[in-house]
Amino acid sequence: MKDAREYRYQMRFWLEASKDAKLRGDEANERHAIQMFRQNRDELLAIWSSRAEITTQCG
Repeated sequence: MKDAREYRYQMRFWLEASKDAKLRGDEANERHAIQMFRQNRDELLAIWSSRAEITTQCG
């Protein structure tokens, strides 16, 4: 199981990847990077938050 540090590292990586893809006009890679960022964000929230807090934050 990953710890919070690894999820934060992955979030930072995918955020930079999405920015880079946006600058290059690569919509497919930008969408993929955003999806991976959100997946890691959700995993990080699952470590830190209760079920009610996750629902409030992520819908």
